[in-house]
Amino acid sequence: MKALVLNYGVGNLFSISSALKRNGFEVKIGDLERGYDLIVMPGVGSFSAVSSFLSSRLDVLRDLKGSNAFLGVCLGFQVLFDYGTEGGQSKGIGWFKGKVDLLHVNEKLPHVGWERLHVKGCNDLLQEMDQGYVYYVHSYVAYPERDPDAFSNYGGTSFPAVMCEGNVVGTQFHPEKSDKTGRIFFDNLSRWLKR
Repeated sequence: MKALVLNYGVGNLFSISSALKRNGFEVKIGDLERGYDLIVMPGVGSFSAVSSFLSSRLDVLRDLKGSNAFLGVCLGFQVLFDYGTEGGQSKGIGWFKGKVDLLHVNEKLPHVGWERLHVKGCNDLLQEMDQGYVYYVHSYVAYPERDPDAFSNYGGTSFPAVMCEGNVVGTQFHPEKSDKTGRIFFDNLSRWLKR
């Protein structure tokens, strides 16, 4: 299978690419184009910077959404929502309804570390992941209009960990850094793409 890791000038391009290759993907890093089973939006940087990059590519994204699966990781997940407040209010892609804002907790931010994953939906994609530990590095989270398909907790507050809709999936955690649970995720992702 072929994966395109979208290069928008920020992001953990090397680590996500390496994880995909370890799981049998042929990987290219570049701009949007056809011919891939999966388009990955990586996850380091600021919402406003990525929003600016994507604003001129919205028509291409909508077109590709009809024939490609998408995976958004961390920031790449967040820009799938309607808008975000990091770096000033900026528009997202709007494939998930809701906003992205600071994680409201009385704890240190950024939130860095391992948290347990609580799975509620996306059964094919998240099988064998319930109660597994996943790795986070973030200060902002999504506030979706519907319940997430998985969540984690930090400082007594729950936040969305995974959202799935059609051929689009987003993870707030970094599967490429999530050890055993991350490997299960990529195995599930491969099977999900072949369905």
